[in-house]
Amino acid sequence: MKPRSLLLPVETRAREFDAKLLLGLHAAERGWQVVIGERHMLHYSLPRFPRSVYFSKGFRSGNRKLFPVIAGLGHRIVALDEEALLRMTDDIFRLKMDPVVLGCVEAIFAWGEDDARLYRDIPLLKELRIEATGNPRIDIMRQELRGYFAPAIEDLRRRFGRFALLNSNFAIANHFIPEQTRFKVAADTDEDLFETLKGGAIGHKRALLNAFLAALPRLAAAAAPLNLVVRPHPSENMTVWQEAARGVPNLHVLHEGSVIPWLAAAEVLLHNGCTSAVEASVIGTPALTFRPVKSDQFDLMLANAVSRECTSVEALAGEMRKVLDGAVDASESEARRQRRALLGEHIANLDGPLACERLLDVLEDLWRRPAPRMARAHAPLVARFQHMLARRRHERTRGEGVKSKKAAYTLHKFPPIGEAEVRARATGFGTAMNRFGNVTVKEIGKNLFAVQTA
Repeated sequence: MKPRSLLLPVETRAREFDAKLLLGLHAAERGWQVVIGERHMLHYSLPRFPRSVYFSKGFRSGNRKLFPVIAGLGHRIVALDEEALLRMTDDIFRLKMDPVVLGCVEAIFAWGEDDARLYRDIPLLKELRIEATGNPRIDIMRQELRGYFAPAIEDLRRRFGRFALLNSNFAIANHFIPEQTRFKVAADTDEDLFETLKGGAIGHKRALLNAFLAALPRLAAAAAPLNLVVRPHPSENMTVWQEAARGVPNLHVLHEGSVIPWLAAAEVLLHNGCTSAVEASVIGTPALTFRPVKSDQFDLMLANAVSRECTSVEALAGEMRKVLDGAVDASESEARRQRRALLGEHIANLDGPLACERLLDVLEDLWRRPAPRMARAHAPLVARFQHMLARRRHERTRGEGVKSKKAAYTLHKFPPIGEAEVRARATGFGTAMNRFGNVTVKEIGKNLFAVQTA
């Protein structure tokens, strides 16, 4: 029987790498040969890998060019949509489904029953295997893995003391690459509908962004003498936040590492429609959502639903100060119970088996079955794909303008990481869980690593 091989591409290192490394460690322990690393670097090497399971971070229309080539090289594609936990309306989500992309996918994993139900109601997904496994990103927040982040949490508390954390989620209105917006839909979507939705989403997010920027000095004053740390979304332009924070001594704007130690170290989280609110709720950190404007179409409801709502800067500053002073309302314990119950409808792996184990159970069952007949890419298509990747690699090291900005964006989302650091992270997981002692990590390319048993 041919060796089982699993490819784990990572787009945003701070968000995905630790969770996918944990999945890779579990897979290697079960006998899989695993490759994990920066997505573009992994794509450069696709033709030289044996036929593998390619674990994608999504299955939306943006993969229209990529997926046929991956399937054409003989790899089996499965996907877990990193963004599906928080989404705009279900109708908008359906517009992002592309038949070319989905024709290459074999199975879809869901965060929980909520998005699994949505998937099962989409006609284009009817033939796919859909499993509510949860996401390994939740695994690394669970109690049994808290020790992994303990050193990072202590370091943040040493540097910032007791602090409030503000996380943003406004890349559609404040992208790292100026004038770029990420609102993709299927190719056959009505153009007028697309422009209307895109304009509405950008306008709503821009209004929220401007409200947060204007609120920063007032929030910092309310937090004083404690610090307020602003952590922009990894796809955002940090400059606008830095300008708004200029001259305020207890206001810090930075983006470092995984959000999990930040959430665990913070006294309170401020946000609007940010995944970190769900993560804070899992960890147990109070979350406040600032909603000066609202939209039934474009707000990300789950994140707001697991938070206390504030519609004015004064209310937000006052609620933040209450949390910092320990003056929590007596009804908050019941509210937390209700939020936990709500989370259970959306996240499958809050308790019980880890998502890593659930995912691998499904992957091993798939591997035992014959591969479905996916659309095979012709040799010229594969050649063009390799030429495109080579050109992008060249652009990462030269030139100005949009192309170099895209290269800088990729570097921003996935800063270089070496073998020693990946090994240290693997050791940290092993120590926290008392396992993985027979699993090794070896660098096989820039930002690319093999994980397998010794």
